Amino acid sequence: MRNLEKIVLILMSIFLLAPVGSALASPAQDQLKQTVDSILAVLKNPEFQNESQQAKRREKLGKIVEERFDFEKMSQLSLARHWKKRTASEKSAFVALFGGLLKDTYLAKIEVYTDEKVIFIKERIKKNKAQIDTKIITKSLEIPINYRMFSQKNDQWRIYDVVIEGVSLVANYRSQFRQMLEKDSFESLMDKLKNK
Repeated sequence: MRNLEKIVLILMSIFLLAPVGSALASPAQDQLKQTVDSILAVLKNPEFQNESQQAKRREKLGKIVEERFDFEKMSQLSLARHWKKRTASEKSAFVALFGGLLKDTYLAKIEVYTDEKVIFIKERIKKNKAQIDTKIITKSLEIPINYRMFSQKNDQWRIYDVVIEGVSLVANYRSQFRQMLEKDSFESLMDKLKNK
């Protein structure tokens, strides 16, 4: 009986002394949730359901995505060791082209979802990096989407990779770019990106 009382007292102390909000989501998850909620609000908005409003919807979604995604970091990670070899103007041009491609790829994946539910499963945070695991729940299937994020000095969390159904966008492009750059020039890679 004494041991049970001690255990109860210890548990009560833990709950009473735990900081307020410790069970709440981290700033990384909160900021990601705001972005996901904004995207879903646009997708569910009847004003943008009409085919004639598709360009306007895509523009609105694009702005939301640009605020949360760090396309420069994604570009750097995708080019890997080839990033350092590029000049400042080449890097800038690559970020513009590749960032646009990443944005279009992500938007193409999410635009097909309209009335689904997004649930936040878990988060792992280590220093200034986080992975937030989510699932899109449809009537017939569940699509896992994991967001890899890093924090900046202003406490803003930015996405540097998205893993959709187990496939990392950054790793996928890194592999493609490595193969292309082993066979061909950076200029050829840029031409291919322009054509996409």
